[in-house]
Amino acid sequence: MATPDSSPETSPRRHPWSPSALWTGPFVMGMLVILLGMLALGSVTLTSLLSVFFYGAVLMVAGVLEIVHGLRNRDTGPFLLFVLGGLLSFLVGGFLLTQPDAGLVSLTLLLAAYFFASGFFRVITASMDRHPGWGWDFAQGAVSVMLGALIFSRMPSASLWVLGVVVGVELLTRGLSLLAGALVVRGLMRRTPEG
Repeated sequence: MATPDSSPETSPRRHPWSPSALWTGPFVMGMLVILLGMLALGSVTLTSLLSVFFYGAVLMVAGVLEIVHGLRNRDTGPFLLFVLGGLLSFLVGGFLLTQPDAGLVSLTLLLAAYFFASGFFRVITASMDRHPGWGWDFAQGAVSVMLGALIFSRMPSASLWVLGVVVGVELLTRGLSLLAGALVVRGLMRRTPEG
């Protein structure tokens, strides 16, 4: 026979975690990612090369998985497209791993073309749409076009630093975002009586 004090309806619920775990994990992760971003920006050439190796390895693994998927689903779909796509991914990944200098130049040119083309289209759409705040879109597009042109004009030496700077800035901003989110959660928890 259960006593009223031990019934599950009246006993207080206990969480296996403390409320501070909601913000301390992202806070620590944000600090670590910021540190990693600063290290990446401190050695942009090494970061660029490591990015090429990482991208090559990811492409090779994705290629193998795509080939396996295509062969396993031979009767249910366009398996030849999966196999050919996987083979292409595997070969490009192998190229990046065996020829990192050429891969670095190729990826830098691809990034410069992306900046230039996306900025160009942003400038055009902002100019034609004239939505509220279109000036900011226009400015972002213009900066992107200039960045793409700058990278193109500095090739091939730009390939030594461009990817490293992009990766470092991405890590830095991602870490700052995690840090800011964690501090917002902490502030909200302080306002509630349970936090």
